[in-house]
Amino acid sequence: MKSAALAIEGFRAFAKRGWRANLLSLFCRTVLKVFRPRGARVLSNLAMVYPESSPAERLETRRRTYDHLGWMVTEVLTMQRDMAEALTWVEEVRGLEFALPYIGEGRGLLFVGGHYGNWELLAAWLADFLRQRGAGAGKKLNVVYRDTNNKDVAAVIASYRRRAGIGLVPMDTKIHSIAKLLRAGEHAATMPDVSWMGGRTLPFMGCPCTNTLGPAALAMLSGAPVVPLTIYRLGPFRHAVEFFPPLFAERAGSRDEAIELMTRRINGALEHMFAPQPELWFWLHDRWKRYGILSASTSTSNY
Repeated sequence: MKSAALAIEGFRAFAKRGWRANLLSLFCRTVLKVFRPRGARVLSNLAMVYPESSPAERLETRRRTYDHLGWMVTEVLTMQRDMAEALTWVEEVRGLEFALPYIGEGRGLLFVGGHYGNWELLAAWLADFLRQRGAGAGKKLNVVYRDTNNKDVAAVIASYRRRAGIGLVPMDTKIHSIAKLLRAGEHAATMPDVSWMGGRTLPFMGCPCTNTLGPAALAMLSGAPVVPLTIYRLGPFRHAVEFFPPLFAERAGSRDEAIELMTRRINGALEHMFAPQPELWFWLHDRWKRYGILSASTSTSNY
């Protein structure tokens, strides 16, 4: 195991609710604020999305983003000590009425969220929630993921997710294979709020960028309802999960037009869920870089 992965495991062994978590969070937040990773990109992203904001407001949002990420890292490491206890950090569940009718049908659902709030805790909570609904509600939650460039770190992260009972589906899995899981009653989740090589150039948060067409195409292939959900930070180790009204693929016009329309609706749902607490989104990502437009047939051949 290489040094980065060893460091993560060392911090995991140290992490525990109480003074240890407070100290670890202070360390993480201080490192982020001192080194300001991708700090210029965060500010330029904020200026693009919120052109009416002042420089001081953007600096404050960046500071709060770093604070949130410091606590998120601390929470993710701490939850490895006792996953059952970590699930109690979700104090509120809102909008459950939007998901329960479809879970009760026993069919697979496609959950869409983003790199927002503590998304690792959200995935663990959702996997446990679906398990608690019983066999008739479908099987395990399968998360479509993309590995980090560091293979050792990626292996550590994968082990954390499997510990939470999450099934892992590599991003390059054929879309028909994921559709088959959904038709069999399994659930899938994806976070389409990042840039994709290929895809369709569409607005996100009011600015054009490349978007994956995978979730929309998958909804059409499988017939699965698309259920947006997210997690809000109430404080350290305190969170609220919220479900939003499901989206259904509409077969109006050509297949290409239907997929684009659904992608726009998914983007709208993401924008709505991110609006209350912008500092919880991962502004460090280069979301608005441009790769150009590829055809829908090319960009949906893989998820």
